[in-house]
Amino acid sequence: MTYGTTDRTRGEWSTLQRACVLVALVAALVASVVGGLAVWQWLADDQGLQPAYGWAVGAAVLVGLAAAVPFRRQDVWLEAVLVFVVFMFLPPLVGVGAAASATSDIREWGRTGQAVTATLSGCYVSGSQPVDTDRGTVGSNDLYSCTYRWTAAGQDWEQVRRSPNGNHPDGYHEQVWADGTTGDVAEHHPIRIGLCLLLALVCLLVTVPSWGAHLELLHRDGLIGHRPKAAA
Repeated sequence: MTYGTTDRTRGEWSTLQRACVLVALVAALVASVVGGLAVWQWLADDQGLQPAYGWAVGAAVLVGLAAAVPFRRQDVWLEAVLVFVVFMFLPPLVGVGAAASATSDIREWGRTGQAVTATLSGCYVSGSQPVDTDRGTVGSNDLYSCTYRWTAAGQDWEQVRRSPNGNHPDGYHEQVWADGTTGDVAEHHPIRIGLCLLLALVCLLVTVPSWGAHLELLHRDGLIGHRPKAAA
């Protein structure tokens, strides 16, 4: 895969064209990072997708595509888009989301180190989760939220929270982890932390060589770095 038309030689790229390439690269990085944070926000418990993230991702993707279009030969346009999305955009996006999730869980774990017993009541269906199989989606499972009551930091606390273990009768006891100073509680997810860290590492191992090869290609074609002299 190469840039430009077949009759274009190295060193003929204008300053504006070279600047557009840099804009496209920066926009791709911004879209990947912000997109990863948006995915994390969307999947995180008790947090919704922040609209600002969605707008930032969309704007960065549009800017990147607009800046990159003039440098793609028509006969490799589809190939270039697929290579970019699969190897340069999705891996950092997923990696950032996984790293953000693991970091958040680790911070919560360090902050909430006191094991307390919470009493649950008033559980109700607060959402649903699709059931995916090799034959497609075959239905959905109900998600439940319950009123948690616990004692921590010398006070009684009450909060409506998502129940990770489904529906429970009133008076059911569940162990949670509380902040000994503020009384806030959180669940600990060691398996999720490990999987997220592993996923982030895999994405890093894909992202670094992919971006390195792409930057080398851009440098070879005279689009970034020192402009090569045109052949005499």
